[in-house]
Amino acid sequence: MLQRPHDQWKPSGRRDSSGQITTLLAVNGIIVLVLLVLALSSPSASEWISAAAQAEFVGPDVPTAAPTQIAQPTEQMRIVRSN
Repeated sequence: MLQRPHDQWKPSGRRDSSGQITTLLAVNGIIVLVLLVLALSSPSASEWISAAAQAEFVGPDVPTAAPTQIAQPTEQMRIVRSN
């Protein structure tokens, strides 16, 4: 006589999906925590975030004349090479 596993006939209930939701929330929490640590570890990250937020939420006033000066980076770029 063959025996069937009892779990095969049990309907998948709320308990099974709650484990998946918990895992999903834990993974998202870890990703947010890693991004927060990366943003805080870089000293200029707050300036980047501020500039991005200002660029995103610009008022409806668009200048009528084009800028007369080409934008220049504020910091000198450095190239690091390993030999």
